Amino acid sequence: MHKDDALALACGTLCLQVHAILPEVMKKLAVQSDRIAPQDLTTWLVKGSRFFTLIQTSSGTRVYDHDGDYLYYANPNTELARECPEGHAFLAQTVEDRAGASVTCRLLIMDIVWPRIDDPRKRGEILRGMGQLFPPSCHVQWSGDRAALESFLSNGMPHDVECIVALREPGRLYREPPAHGIRVLEMMEMNI
Repeated sequence: MHKDDALALACGTLCLQVHAILPEVMKKLAVQSDRIAPQDLTTWLVKGSRFFTLIQTSSGTRVYDHDGDYLYYANPNTELARECPEGHAFLAQTVEDRAGASVTCRLLIMDIVWPRIDDPRKRGEILRGMGQLFPPSCHVQWSGDRAALESFLSNGMPHDVECIVALREPGRLYREPPAHGIRVLEMMEMNI
């Protein structure tokens, strides 16, 4: 997805606003190299995706663009439901799903960034319970044990997968270095 298309999908006009939650959630996403442990909660990165954090404030949804380091008012198609609690922030990545000649652009909601919850499994449980608060252009991304994820990905995806990542603390993703990521590299070569 072209960078301008990713911005148009998620963002409206540029936002200049100070809100108590913003300094906490407007931090660049960290993708670090580390071995993925058997107990880690895992998900995948979409190849070529762009990362955003959707933030619910008292006056509507804001979108932080991790690549550009800008804050925007949300595009109407990425507005969180009014019932979404103020002060919640969600990490998302862009995706272009292909089905034949058709391409559907959407945001995959990967994780809860705020309120800070250290246990990734608890964050995942809460996130899945909030699924009805996301607009149709946003989908809660699957996460779980690595073996289940590898089986899920082996069935093929409507988009290219870059790698598997572990979700640990909010705002940080861990991918295996190539020496430890042979299965991930094999899957990437198979374009799943």
